[in-house]
Parts: sequence; structure tokens; C-alpha cells
Amino acid sequence: MTGLFGTLNTATKGLNAQQTALQTIGHNVANANTPGYTRQRVTMQADLATSIPGIGQIGTGVRIDGINRVHDTYITTQLRDANSTTNGHQALSDTIGELEAVFNEPSDTGLSNQISEVFNAWTYLASNPEEASARTMLVQTTETFTDTVHHMANSMESLHNNTLNQLDKTALDANSDLMQLEKLNDQIWQASVRGFTPNDLLDKQDQLLNDLAGKIDISVERDKFNRVSVEIDGQTVLDSNSRKELAVVVGSEDGKSTFSNGDTTEEKLKLGQVVVKNDDKYNAVEAKTGKMNGTQKALDVIVASRNDLDDFAFSFAKAVNTIHSNDGDGNDFFSLANLGSSNNAASSIRVTQAIRNTPDNIVSGASLNNEISGDGSRAQAIATLQYKALASDSDSWVYQESSMSFSDSATGNTLFGKYNSMVTGIGIVKQQEDNMLKTQNGLMALLTQRRESISGVDINEEVVDMIKYSSAFQANSRVLQTISEMLDTLINRTGV
Repeated sequence: MTGLFGTLNTATKGLNAQQTALQTIGHNVANANTPGYTRQRVTMQADLATSIPGIGQIGTGVRIDGINRVHDTYITTQLRDANSTTNGHQALSDTIGELEAVFNEPSDTGLSNQISEVFNAWTYLASNPEEASARTMLVQTTETFTDTVHHMANSMESLHNNTLNQLDKTALDANSDLMQLEKLNDQIWQASVRGFTPNDLLDKQDQLLNDLAGKIDISVERDKFNRVSVEIDGQTVLDSNSRKELAVVVGSEDGKSTFSNGDTTEEKLKLGQVVVKNDDKYNAVEAKTGKMNGTQKALDVIVASRNDLDDFAFSFAKAVNTIHSNDGDGNDFFSLANLGSSNNAASSIRVTQAIRNTPDNIVSGASLNNEISGDGSRAQAIATLQYKALASDSDSWVYQESSMSFSDSATGNTLFGKYNSMVTGIGIVKQQEDNMLKTQNGLMALLTQRRESISGVDINEEVVDMIKYSSAFQANSRVLQTISEMLDTLINRTGV
């Protein structure tokens, strides 16, 4: 179309284009502080020209090519992967911090101080074997020691259960993310097949993918409609046709495994194992990063620490019992749930009922009947255990009846050293995770800054664009006004 009416149409299209651009700027400004929002830009291009014979082509104005997100897929993927790694270190660091609180070292109420007090009580009894108060003090001090060990064992058990529950909750949250992504896939598809680009839905999709990656590492693929397919360790958990659920092994005994959703399987799987439910079959997947990975590692550390505490309690009880009973000839000083194994030693170690009721049953001298007055040699031999290096395997200990002691071990450790090694190991893990977390937080800050520099809303830039499009809108309005005046002249003021 040419002529005045063609120009009128050109100006009208210009007005509409600038109005759309201004509306998009308003949308950007309104969402300047919305988490995960990606700024949008209106893409314009010249409309198809009209050809006039003998003259050439005359432009017909502007048309909107699209409203696009200012988005860098590479940065988004990097940020998602970094978030997954960061959440893994954060989960492990937090749980190890709670485990450190269970040990409460160094402190006056920690187990290391209780160990020293027990050996000091044996030393005092060795010097004062005739004092009834020395025996009573030894029983009370040792009961404080065993109570502390019980408290630590129970706290570790509670921490283990809470950590397992946290892993289960993370799996449920991941399922919720997958369900929302499934709904978004459908909404995005419906918009895409109509020729629209659902920018705000794509922002929400990126946010959900980022949240899901924070829980467990994922691989993401998009189809031509921008629907996502999600894989975890090679297992497809979401595509355009189906969605699968994650579950966690929360019980494992008698050759069966119980999942967090109540289902069971005949296959015995490790506690905390993450699985994907595929119809009636469960496929184990490995969480390489993410909160679930960190929580699984924390479970392993807790189990290892509990086993170490059981081993320490068993070694402590066995060493004292062997000397006190002269390798089984007399009565034991400690009682355990299983005298032949370290299983549950930390939660069951106690001073025997006979000694608690009658402290005089404590054997302080070489004679198991305390026949020699003033003899504290056996009590001294037990007190010396704090400096005695013992083999890590208690089955290899060699007791020497004549000296009431164990043979030296070139590669062993003292009972106190065994406990200190356990505490030090946990401290090292905590320090490593804190260092890794600090590094990852720095990387996250850098990637977030890069994303914001590309996709974030800059108010100053939006204001500049607002002035530009506003000026263009006014100019197009002026063209309309001019054409209107020309048409008025042509129609109303010409002719006879």
C-alpha cells in the first residue's frame, strides 16, 4: 500500500512497535529484583517493502521479530553445575559440624578429659589402695566416663537417623521439582506450538533445574519446543512423555531393603542409597554432587565414627578387664553387651554391677583377693595403660602375667591416642570441606556476577532505552498527526 494511507499504516506499526518495547522495559523494571529473572529485549526489523514500477521499493515500516531473553546457556549450565557441587560440600560440612559438637573437643567436659580423669583415679588408687574413698572415687569417675561414651553413642545414632531423614526429604523435594518441571514442559509446549516464546516460563524452568541440581547432579537436554529431559547417572527421570520418582533406602536388614515410600525389595542395598523407581523396579543411581551426595558422605563419616567409638570403648574395656581379672582369672571391671566383639560397645560399656555395688571388689594389688595390704601394683599397671602402645587389632594383644602388662607394639597406639586420632580425623574432614566450600562460594559469586552482567536488569540501561523508545513513539505520533492533517486537507478542503 502506498500513498497517504500507506504512510498512515507505517506510522501505526511504528507506534505499536515502540509501545511493545516500552511495555517490555516496564516488565524488566518491575522484575529487577526477582530472583532468576532474565531481562527481555524486543527485536525489531524492517517490514517487507512495496515495489513501485519505475521507482523502486518503498518501505512499509517496522515489525516485531520477537521478544527474546538475554540469556547465555553456557553460563547457566556452569552456574547449575557449580551450585550442585557447592550444595554437596555445604551438606557435608554442616553435618560434620554437628558431629564435631558430639565430640565437644577440646573442652573440660569432653571424653579426652574423662579418659585422663579415669587414669588419674587408677593412679590415686595405686598410691592409696587402703582408702575406701579412692575406690569410690574411681567408680564414680569411671561411671562419668561411661555416661559420656553412652551420650556420644546415642547422639551419633540420632545424628545418623536425622541425616538419613534429611536425605529422604531431599529426595521428596527433588520429586517435587520434577513434577513442576513436567507441568512446565506442557505449558511451554502449548505456547511454543502457537509460535510464542514463553520467556517467563523458561526462567522458571531454569530456576527449577538449578534447584534440582542443588540436590543431585543432573544432565539436561532440550527439544525444539524447549521442553527439558533430565537424566541422573544415565537414568532418565523426566522427558516429554514420562516422569519417574526418586527414593532412598531407609532400612536394610534380613536381606531386604525398605525405601522411603514404603516399598521393599529383596535386594539388600546400602542405607542412604538413592534409587529411581521405574514401574515396579528400583534402579540404584550414584549422586556424584549435590546435597544428596554430601549427605551420603556424611552418613559414611558418622558410621565410621560410631564404629571407631565402639572400637575405642571395646579396646578400653578389654585392656582394663584383662589386667584387672589377670586375663580371665578374676572378675572384670567393665561389662559389655558382647565381650567378644566391639558391636555396640560404646552404648553398652558400664562398670560391672558387682563393683558398682561394692567398690571393695576392685582389685588393686597383684593378688586377685587383695590379700596383701597396701599393694597397688595392679592398679598402677592399669594406670600405665595411658602410655602403653597397643596394636589396633585387640586379638593380637599378648598379656604378660608377670608384669601385668601387654607386649609392646611397634605400630600400635595408646588408648588416648586412638581417641585423639578419631577426633583429629573428623577435624581434618571438616577443614577440607570448609576449604572446598569457600572455594566453591567464590566460584558461585563469580558465575552469578557474570550471569547478572548478561541477563540481569540494569535500571540505568532500561531508563536509556525507555527514553529512546519514548522518543520514537512521539515521532511516530507526530507522523500520524501530520498525515491526519494532510488527509483533512485532501478530503475536506479540495474540490469544488
